[in-house]
Amino acid sequence: MKKLLLIDADCGVDDAQAIMMALANPSVEVLGITCTYGNNLLENTSRNVLRVLQVCNKLEIPVYPGAAAPLLGGPVIGAQFHGEDGLGDAPDPNAPGTELLQKENAVTAILRIINGRPGQVSLVALGPLTNIALAVKMDPSLPKKLKNLFIMGGNTESRGNIKVCGEFNFATDPEAAYIVLNEYTCPMYIAAWEFTCACSLPWVRAFSTLLSILGISFTEFNGVSCWVDRLIKLGCIGSLYSLLEWRCAASAV
Repeated sequence: MKKLLLIDADCGVDDAQAIMMALANPSVEVLGITCTYGNNLLENTSRNVLRVLQVCNKLEIPVYPGAAAPLLGGPVIGAQFHGEDGLGDAPDPNAPGTELLQKENAVTAILRIINGRPGQVSLVALGPLTNIALAVKMDPSLPKKLKNLFIMGGNTESRGNIKVCGEFNFATDPEAAYIVLNEYTCPMYIAAWEFTCACSLPWVRAFSTLLSILGISFTEFNGVSCWVDRLIKLGCIGSLYSLLEWRCAASAV
């Protein structure tokens, strides 16, 4: 029986690899991808998910746009790390249009998918936790129906990346992070920033292997790779591979 994943992402260069890692595992079924702001504006992160799915020949997976800003205040965007479009500003003349996005909002999609398969779905949160927080506020019984929740975010030793002591995903919407940590009673696994920084990744070997599994030419991502060294140094890429190998989108993988 396949492991069922629902992925919530602010699709930048690192999230793109996380999504592809899940898609490359034959024992995993991605039920849908919900989108949030973070690495870029919601419009771009949603489009980037479609771009990744198109390259992987998986456009049948539904994509749901969600929160465009944190619960309080305006969005903080990581364009300096992921490019102005969130995916390295790589030319993509055949990018799919946003008309392929589902009309249903990400939060209601999360509720519908998890309620429809109680105890079976793993929720993987790769960006700010706004969608996840809104979902539990709309349905407080939701955590009891989740198999487990995997989060990339937060820190354990006061080491920050967007602020001196603030990790991007939690610091971008601290109220949402508070809600999620306090109200999700299901098994929860967190890959914190320090864990991220401890994980190194040989980019060309690891990512080219992943692309090979998916049947994708490495040259299709040449325009994105210029951003990868920066992300590796920051720990973002290593975190996703480690997180996904460590029961996230891959064991979940």
